[in-house]
Amino acid sequence: MTIPTEIISPQFKQLETSFINWLQTLNYSEETIKTRKRNIKEFLLYLERCNITTIESISNYKAKRFKRYLKRRENKLYGSGLMNASINVGISSVNKLFEYLQQMGRPTPENLEYVEERYKPRSILTLNEINQLYETTHQTHHFASAETKAKSEAVSQRDRAMLSIYYGCGLRKSEGTNLKTSDILTERKLIHVSKGKGSKERYVPVTGNNFNHITEYLQNGRNFLLNQNETDSFFISQYGTACSDQTLTARLKRLTKNSGNAVLQSKKPSLHTLRHSIATHLLQQGMEIEMIQKFLGHASLESTQIYTHIINEL
Repeated sequence: MTIPTEIISPQFKQLETSFINWLQTLNYSEETIKTRKRNIKEFLLYLERCNITTIESISNYKAKRFKRYLKRRENKLYGSGLMNASINVGISSVNKLFEYLQQMGRPTPENLEYVEERYKPRSILTLNEINQLYETTHQTHHFASAETKAKSEAVSQRDRAMLSIYYGCGLRKSEGTNLKTSDILTERKLIHVSKGKGSKERYVPVTGNNFNHITEYLQNGRNFLLNQNETDSFFISQYGTACSDQTLTARLKRLTKNSGNAVLQSKKPSLHTLRHSIATHLLQQGMEIEMIQKFLGHASLESTQIYTHIINEL
């Protein structure tokens, strides 16, 4: 028996089109819209195979059976079953469709529950722990000379910029070390990530104190550390050369130690921990997962979906 590949119901055809138009008005990325469209078409085709051709006929029972269908269907690319992360992306798309129908004043089934995923535990810092890292950069010390004091302040400014890039902007480790001064678009309050994963570029907004920390370092601390050397790298070492990721990692380790917080120290945060933390915090604050996907530069929702499960365990 051949499984139909095109929607027949006129109402479902119209629903698919209007739903995609709605996503476009919300400024979802082309990749996200493509994924949503594929998932929703599969859902509507499934309903038609169940002899359901109108919105009013979609029952809670049939909607939940679609999740069972996803669990059992074969991965079209690899032949095996779908990973739970892929099933959850499909569920997320269906729930988004239900949200659209609710806004249109149409009857909708209950949202589908996500399936449990297996993933490597990720260390997530609390907001208080993040604030402690920032506060640690302001610790005062006694210095033998004014020059030593000035260098220490420059490094502290770089530390705050580092936290603002990796936590405030959620950059990957290599994206931060590859930053050039020309990538800091101060007038537009944006960071241009020109060397993202998979050679993809994106623009990341910089807000509040993160913007102040980045511009303060760019205008003051960086120039002091540069000390007549020539490089357009954003992060500069105390020797006036481009910072390696080992240098920035060592600074984060030092800040963690100086915080005096035993719980924070036990987490042994890395630069990537800061990225995981901001993604989790944004989701906790109610940001749409599609917006977080765009913010982090994930190619698909599957990579971002993991944070929906992390917050349930915090």
